[in-house]
Amino acid sequence: MGRTLKTVADRRSQLLQAALRVFADKGFDRATNKDIARAAGITPGLIYHYFKSKRDLLLKAMEAHSPLKVFRSVTPSMLTLTPKAFLTSTLREVLAILESAEFVALVRVFLPEAMRKGAIAPPVFAAMGEATSFLEHYFKTKMKTGELAPMDAALTSHLLLGGLMDLVLRRQVIRDHAVLKFSQDQIVDNLVSVTLEGLRPR
Repeated sequence: MGRTLKTVADRRSQLLQAALRVFADKGFDRATNKDIARAAGITPGLIYHYFKSKRDLLLKAMEAHSPLKVFRSVTPSMLTLTPKAFLTSTLREVLAILESAEFVALVRVFLPEAMRKGAIAPPVFAAMGEATSFLEHYFKTKMKTGELAPMDAALTSHLLLGGLMDLVLRRQVIRDHAVLKFSQDQIVDNLVSVTLEGLRPR
């Protein structure tokens, strides 16, 4: 039975990887189940044993490769760290996911969808909202304790995550050499330092 469950998990993973490649290459609308099946080396009908639809495939790929799992796995003890230590360790994990090949493939699929507000855009905006809401709540909590100075927590969250995403797009999609020279650690350390300098209690 364990082997059967592993086989199912392996096949689902195989299909998700194939779908990501096809979606990134052809776009979500133009990609067909036949294209995905061909890339995965299976028959098209077999896809429905694992996923409800093409949209379901994409949403599951998004869940599997989303940086949200970093925020969702934060423990109470992690929240007792200094803001610098917490944000640095958390955002390093987030950036590693954002710059993974799988997430970059998702970005190539979601960008056109988001721009035209297609059917798969709402889950993307919901994921972005969850991430910024987490940071907003974190900043508000630290402002109440006096560890950070009062400021617009929502805007700070958007600026912090927006800064990360801007660099990911320039590095992984546009391939801008001006920012490719920086390491992930340099990016996070600098972004956290700049953010916290503006939030330091006065």
